[in-house]
Amino acid sequence: MKRALFLLCFVLAAVCVQARHLAPKPCRLVFIGNSITYGALHAGPERTAPPVVAAEYVAKLLGTEVAFRNCGRSGATTVDFLPERDTDFKRVKKAIAELQAESGEALYVFSIMLGTNDSASTRTTGAPVSNEDYARNLRAIMDTVRELCPGAIFVLQRPIWYSDNTYNNAMYLVEGQKRLEGYAGVLRTLAEEAEDVYPGDERSYDLFRENYRKLCFPENGRAGVFYLHPTEKGARKLARNWARAIAEAVTVAATR
Repeated sequence: MKRALFLLCFVLAAVCVQARHLAPKPCRLVFIGNSITYGALHAGPERTAPPVVAAEYVAKLLGTEVAFRNCGRSGATTVDFLPERDTDFKRVKKAIAELQAESGEALYVFSIMLGTNDSASTRTTGAPVSNEDYARNLRAIMDTVRELCPGAIFVLQRPIWYSDNTYNNAMYLVEGQKRLEGYAGVLRTLAEEAEDVYPGDERSYDLFRENYRKLCFPENGRAGVFYLHPTEKGARKLARNWARAIAEAVTVAATR
């Protein structure tokens, strides 16, 4: 019995030493996304948007200091964030410059959740965006970030579910939902292609599909009441799933 307890204590001590050895640097998080990332329809998105909650949770999970920037913009697609267009990517460049000016050595993590608006059939930039173009656009975004921020890592979060009657200014509907589902495979492939790209949260897609009435705002659209944007409660759940994926990526990166 004493021997077993000794061995258990030895293993626990070894794990603690290893954890301290792999303790991550301070983290600088940049969230790239659309209205969901921005916190659309929230009374106070500066307090309740997913990046705000995710950053707090990452700090707790990793036990490190975290700073972040929310680059989400309502209606944005991967096309809008293409560096060559010099439109929404300006937000990313500004975020990088600000964070680099504020801190010394840190690990930069770019959490990307784009695709919702890419999947629309009409009235969003580039819509509809094919799987091939979706992958090409994300590669272009990440390549430019690598130039601006060497050593950064990327976490590709899967876009969450929306109802198949979603139709606001843009038309999504069943066709858009199917296109959105197809993007999941693209994100997995991208995560396998490069060592600095990590798979993000996939659990939230089913979470919102199964609990949309509790976690999403009901919105009046051209095809009836649809569900697309997370409520404050939904955003907290989404943020925690993002944070877990980010923390796992940072932990793996620390071992390389």
